[in-house]
Amino acid sequence: MTWKAVPGWVGSAQAFLADDWGRAPRVFRGLRPETPITLGDVDRAIRHRMLRRPHVEMVRGTDEIPESSYTTSRRMTGSTVPAFADGAAIARLLRQGSTLLLRNVEHWHAPTERLTRDFETDLRRPVEAFFFATPAGAQGLVTHRDDADVLLLQISGSKRWTVYPGPGDGNWRPGPAEEVGAAVLEETVRAGDVLYIPRGFAHTASGEEGLSTHLSLTVREVGTQELYAALQRTIMDGLAIEARPLGEPELLETAEQLLDRIRAVVPRLTAADVLSAARGARTPERGRPPSDGDDLSTLLTTG
Repeated sequence: MTWKAVPGWVGSAQAFLADDWGRAPRVFRGLRPETPITLGDVDRAIRHRMLRRPHVEMVRGTDEIPESSYTTSRRMTGSTVPAFADGAAIARLLRQGSTLLLRNVEHWHAPTERLTRDFETDLRRPVEAFFFATPAGAQGLVTHRDDADVLLLQISGSKRWTVYPGPGDGNWRPGPAEEVGAAVLEETVRAGDVLYIPRGFAHTASGEEGLSTHLSLTVREVGTQELYAALQRTIMDGLAIEARPLGEPELLETAEQLLDRIRAVVPRLTAADVLSAARGARTPERGRPPSDGDDLSTLLTTG
């Protein structure tokens, strides 16, 4: 297999997947992968007021920061459109200890989109990108669990991370976590370092030196609901039945059709088939990757 992105962040992809993936958090130092997004990119996106909620958000521990305190409105085609990022307000909140969170950077930043595509190719999972900026001494998010494996690249400054064990079983929820046990990793992550956090492992972090910025790649995985939906789609695929049969004979006939299909399809299915179908359904439909030929400037020169 030819790897596109994973080795640049963790070294040996095979060793990473065999030893670390889903098992234990780890800091990778010395590789210093190139960041697809810079502080300058973020500054320009905010300064030009093209980002809106929910792509931009301010957070501070358990405090809820109302969007009106860091967004502004703009006039467009005679209407007032709310929730655009307000650069001055964001800077003020950062100085007061809040964290800037930019969601789904791959939606609006082409180099980050290319990176997430490459990780999706390598890992065969949906990948999203989130940018965080946290001032020194401030806590970003409260201790929480993510429903995703996380690979993050520290871009500037440093951040102190504490990672706790994963859930004891499959009956857990993403979000704030209280009973987390003893820490399994406590490390300061500096510019150029990569931190891996397995899915469900509780974690928290605080800024240390300078403005801490990092890019988090969240690698999504399916759950029981997605497995059930994939099984249902597989069984029903191509089966032409009435949506609302009238009368008991018709209902019984439809039920028999369903049972016939289940008897025919299920014995041929394997658990791997269902898992593959569920994962395939979660892969984002982004369409054809952009190319240089799609630029408007190219259209001007080619007619």
